[in-house]
Amino acid sequence: MNKKIISLLLVSIMFFSIILTGCGGNNIKTNSDKSLSKSEEQVLRVNFKAEPPDLNPQTTTDGVSMEILNAISEGLLRNDPDGKIIEGLAKEYDISDDGTEYTFHLRDAKWSNGDKVTAYDFEYSWLRAITPETASGYAFLFFGIKNAKPYFNGDIKDKSKVGIKAIDKKTLKITLERPMGYFLALTTFPIYFPSNKAYVEKYGDQFASEKDKMVYCGPFKISKWQHEHEIILEKNSKYWDADTVRLKRIEGVMISDSNTPVNMYKTEELDVTNVSTEFIDMFKDRKDFKSEVGSFVSYIAFNCNDKYFTNKKIRKAFSLAINRDSFVNKLLNNGSLIARGFVPPSFPGKSGGDFREQNGDLVKDVSTEGKKGLKEANKLLDEGLKEIGATREDLSEIRFLVDSSDEVKKLTQSLQQMWKENLDVDINIEAVTYKIRLERMSRADYQFALTRWGADYKDPMTYMDMWINGGMFFDVVNWTNKEYDKLINTAMIKLGDERMQAMLDAEKLLLKEMPITPIYFKASNFLERPNVKGILRAPAQPTDYKWAYIEE
Repeated sequence: MNKKIISLLLVSIMFFSIILTGCGGNNIKTNSDKSLSKSEEQVLRVNFKAEPPDLNPQTTTDGVSMEILNAISEGLLRNDPDGKIIEGLAKEYDISDDGTEYTFHLRDAKWSNGDKVTAYDFEYSWLRAITPETASGYAFLFFGIKNAKPYFNGDIKDKSKVGIKAIDKKTLKITLERPMGYFLALTTFPIYFPSNKAYVEKYGDQFASEKDKMVYCGPFKISKWQHEHEIILEKNSKYWDADTVRLKRIEGVMISDSNTPVNMYKTEELDVTNVSTEFIDMFKDRKDFKSEVGSFVSYIAFNCNDKYFTNKKIRKAFSLAINRDSFVNKLLNNGSLIARGFVPPSFPGKSGGDFREQNGDLVKDVSTEGKKGLKEANKLLDEGLKEIGATREDLSEIRFLVDSSDEVKKLTQSLQQMWKENLDVDINIEAVTYKIRLERMSRADYQFALTRWGADYKDPMTYMDMWINGGMFFDVVNWTNKEYDKLINTAMIKLGDERMQAMLDAEKLLLKEMPITPIYFKASNFLERPNVKGILRAPAQPTDYKWAYIEE
């Protein structure tokens, strides 16, 4: 059946690994012509916060790079300001009756060097993403495509057996292992963006490391890149939908500290800037202050192979003893929301409803249960310790693995105090760098840890399939449940409400067994001038500047 591009799910981005670096660019001058009005200039000045670590679509994993890639490149489809998925480099598509074959028909589009964008660009890029040598951190997002996973694992060597095939210059045919209700949403994620084969092969490891070592097929292109200081994007005249793009230029600095961007906003050197927690009270009552809850959920992961946390009652006791209301609304006090489920608000549920509202509050604690909850937490802890032959004194050896940043230190000290006051347990905090924590958790070298997850696409599955046997985090938490696996497998092959109900049931089971316990859904706070319009921010996708403009 032939379909024009229609409304679907928004896509993610797991800003899984933004690494802030020192800047030293506090005295950067913008290139704006001060003799023109802002609306005539159509220049937007922003803070990207850091040097983009990797603008190679097939290997990038960080949020800064994805934000820039979303401006300079484009996938087959794109998210629009109304939350719909619309045409990108594809103008239409066909879906087979059984939902396993997608045929995309590309429009007449060009790279910024004048070359045509073809289906062969997509075939090359997608196969490159799942080539073992590429070592893409997001290769798993292709595993719903026929034979993509065994090709990535090296079990299949012949790439022609993978369900990614350019039929001709304008036609790309994709064959899936099973129906995937969210596949079209995946095509808007940066790893699905095309790369120009000639440039990749010419520059090798240096591809996309400089503005002249890549070409562009999105609304903007890089006109200046002063590493660690500044990156300037200008309108791409060869973009197929250039008439829609109103901004002439985006001037981005790279400042990681919290003070400088706020000062630059005050002196009108920035039009948009993030606001850290210490400045919220100063700006929260202003009309140009905005706060939005995104797709990140901060949670505690338990290593279920650990001699203590192998016991479900002990895991539940530690979760129940957390005063999430005090933690989120008093300590954080930045617009973040208490997480009483793992999937954040605004993700789709049955019949187009909200998944979080439909599944309700699944996590209780002392802030909801009061003295009853405190008594229950201690009862569970005593019973669990008895079952494994341990005492509360033995718990003094437990180590809580966390990041070493000042912000995380403040949060973990609060949790440490809650467990001391509510369970009479002394917990040791083991603070390490972000990179080391990830490495430690990947090999299950920890007891329990504070971590977070952000969506890769706007569907509950991006949170739910993490915990199945063989899933991304199976070896991290070392928890397996046959009923959970069955529910997720059902959600993978079914469509509509039956699919959503399976995931609703799976989330209930996950938080009943509690290999993880959610704490809060993170809010982003920023200042934005009233005449700045059209910047698209939505859960599970990078910031999008295609529709942005400066109002008269």
